[in-house]
Amino acid sequence: MKRAALTCMALAFFAGSVFSQVNLCGKVTDNNGTPLTNTIVRLGQTTYDNGYGQNAYITKTDNTGYYHLGDGICTTPVFREDQTVRSGAFPRPCYIGGQVLFSLPQDNLQVTMGLYDLSGRYVKELMNSRLSRGNYGVRVDTRAMSSQFYLVRITVNGMSSVFKLQPLSRIQGPAVAQNVSGFQTKLEKLAAVVDTLHATEPGYTLGVTPVQALTGQTDFVLTKNNTYNGDTAAFWGNTSTYPTNASYVILNRTNGAFPDSKIFWSIQQNGTKVSIATQPTVQIPNGGGRFYIWIAPNDSGNRYYDWLEVNYGGTWNGNTTQVDGYRLPITFRIHSATGSDCILGASYWMFYSSHQSKWDEFENETPKEFTQLATHDNANIYAMHTSPVNLFNTGGPYANYYDKYQDSVLAHNPGSTKVSSWDVSACTGGGVGSSPGYCSAVNRHCGTLPQAAWQIDTNYYKAPPCNYYSYWVHRRSIKNMAYGFPYDDFGGHAAFCAQSNIQWLAVAIGW
Repeated sequence: MKRAALTCMALAFFAGSVFSQVNLCGKVTDNNGTPLTNTIVRLGQTTYDNGYGQNAYITKTDNTGYYHLGDGICTTPVFREDQTVRSGAFPRPCYIGGQVLFSLPQDNLQVTMGLYDLSGRYVKELMNSRLSRGNYGVRVDTRAMSSQFYLVRITVNGMSSVFKLQPLSRIQGPAVAQNVSGFQTKLEKLAAVVDTLHATEPGYTLGVTPVQALTGQTDFVLTKNNTYNGDTAAFWGNTSTYPTNASYVILNRTNGAFPDSKIFWSIQQNGTKVSIATQPTVQIPNGGGRFYIWIAPNDSGNRYYDWLEVNYGGTWNGNTTQVDGYRLPITFRIHSATGSDCILGASYWMFYSSHQSKWDEFENETPKEFTQLATHDNANIYAMHTSPVNLFNTGGPYANYYDKYQDSVLAHNPGSTKVSSWDVSACTGGGVGSSPGYCSAVNRHCGTLPQAAWQIDTNYYKAPPCNYYSYWVHRRSIKNMAYGFPYDDFGGHAAFCAQSNIQWLAVAIGW
């Protein structure tokens, strides 16, 4: 059975401007009704100062699929979703200018309203009346109320809604429900304050819906956007045919987008490009450097490629890297003579989804400070410090992105010095930028915790400001291990492997 959406948004007016206090709740499931956990949910362009001057309206679902954006209380809506009244068809109660405003969809509805403190203790009854259909305003007597926040509980025909209010002035007189002339116009204006609610789960369709100030649907049902069926053996192919002399085996896993004749490898960036249609394997050379794989280099002007960072001399040490940006899905599997395997890189399903869907997921999932990193071309999602348009460096619109948070980190953990937000993302510039611990802690938003907690991945990316580019990469990587910024190996969270006695190393490239 479909659950009704859980929504309440309260607005208060100050000197002609609007401060929006968001309180959105809901559930995210797949189309079988299974809850999706750790799904990122955010409001598109809504920002307010959470102490760091950043977009604080971003969260993720819990282990039951529920999410909560804002500081209010999540409760069931006033109106049931049934044959008579559709949930979301009418404005939710709100507190504006000293009045509780609400709308009744039909005649002869019993309305009760009570005031409680934040602990849930009853303070007093505000009203208990049977009312006709219409739009109502109830002025709350605030003479005996302090300036603290209170809870108002409104019950209409047995269905309750709870929201938080703070008295704005000392108003006298009893609570009387008055049919408000022109109230609908006011509600329509409030409802015009529209933002877009986004739900993003790796490997699923995007959940996007406009949310009005007083109404809106906040549950999401997401569908898989890839064709991966979980068959890892088919992904790697017949490994018994692979050479056993410590060779690279290059696999075309573009899901039919390109033939083998369009897939090339090279030793180093400027090395000779060799098509896997003519030579799909090559013995691993000794020494350090990079092993590149290209897609249609002659057609694309060398735009589409990725690489492994390598050092080999009997033992293979290497990793995938997205430090400079995300380009293509790339995953490697090292098989040793002892039978052990090391598999790291992009998650398997990434090879079975469209190229464009990955860019769409990035723009949908990340806050507005980051979305421009994916809008310059279709070959790169840039890292914070490599964007061709200055976003986080001096003079950029988000140059102060990490400033206040660094102040807080250093207040909790003295011992370093503050650097620019660009230097934090690039892990340069001395001080915080040049320290693996401090730089990774700021990028991951765990720097106010004790330093012993800086290497525990369950503490990472829980609130803004953080490196949402790196977070996006990790969420799409095997074991959540990836290089999303230069010191991402702090705590052992990079896609790095060291292996001896190698028989073969298969590298899969996708689109």
